[in-house]
Order: sequence, then C-alpha cells, then structure tokens
Amino acid sequence: MINDELKKIWQSSPQGEKVKFEKSRLILELQSSMDTLHKKIKARDIGEYIGVLIVIPVFIYYAITIPFLLTKIASILIAIWACYVAFRLRQTKNAQPSEYDDNYLNYLEKNKQYLQKQKQLLDQIFWWYIAPFICFLTLFLVGLLEASQNTTWIVMTLIIGIFLSIIIYLLNKKYAKQEFETRINKIEDLIKVMKEEE
Repeated sequence: MINDELKKIWQSSPQGEKVKFEKSRLILELQSSMDTLHKKIKARDIGEYIGVLIVIPVFIYYAITIPFLLTKIASILIAIWACYVAFRLRQTKNAQPSEYDDNYLNYLEKNKQYLQKQKQLLDQIFWWYIAPFICFLTLFLVGLLEASQNTTWIVMTLIIGIFLSIIIYLLNKKYAKQEFETRINKIEDLIKVMKEEE
C-alpha cells in the first residue's frame, strides 16, 4: 500500500525532482558501498603486509644458513619479491581519494580511477604475484634437491604451491569482477545522472 503511494508520488513528480531523488539515492548507495570496499581493501592489505613481514626475515635467514647456491638465490629473490608486493599494494592504495574534492563530480572521477587501478592490480595478479612466486619457489626447491634423498616432499610442496596459486588467481579474478566492476558501473551511472542535471 505504502509502496503504491510512493510510486504515485514519484510518477507525479516533475522530472527535475526525479533526477534529484535519483542522484541522492545513488550517492548514498555508492558511499555505503565504497566504505565497505575500503574496509575490505584495508583488511587485504594488512594481511599482505603481515605476510611480507614474515617472509622477508625467514627467507633472509634461509639465504644466510642454507648452503645451496640455487636456494640462496631463490631466498634473496623471494625477499625482494615480497618487498615488491608491498610496494605495489601501497602504490595502488595511494591513488585512493582522501576527501571530497572541490566538487562531487571530480571526487567521483577520482574514485572511478582508483577502482580501475585496484581492478587492474587484481587482473594482472598472475604477472606480479603468482608467476614470480611459482618461479622462485621452484628455484628454491630445486636448490634443495642437492641435499635431499627423498624428492617426494619437494614435488608435493611444488604441487601444493601451484594449486594454491591457481586458487588465488581464480579468487582474485572473481573478486575483481564482483567488487570493482559493479562499483565502477555505479559510479558511471551517478556521473551520468549528475551531468544530466547540469
């Protein structure tokens, strides 16, 4: 009953009022959605930074203590790669607009660019995250073959690493589409509504 009355009011409203209402609804919806997304990105980044803080000292220790050349090289490369992961995340996070700009339209444009960078980060995850991880893990394990009589655990570790990489890749592709494409489309809708109002 109430919905029918609201629908009648909406239909009888002048076009300008409809656009203002639509704009307000889209702004509130988008802001709520962006706040949720920022929390998710922050949680992801903190998890990655914690991983980096664990990986770097562990693999520097391996580089110093393990006597095999390939394993030493791989350990150093893994520590450098971990620093690069932190750098990529930080670089993308720095693109986030902090406050409303001189006008809301500019703020929306900056948010759209930020989301596109976040999406690109996930779309390219194979090249900057997964491929180096698999290469360096393989090099590390091949270096350990020199001392190991039993290669089964080394092969199993590599298989598990590849399997986890595939899962990470698929989850990130799904997340990029689900979280970022949807919000980018909402921002584009809101920009369109705001430009129509001008």
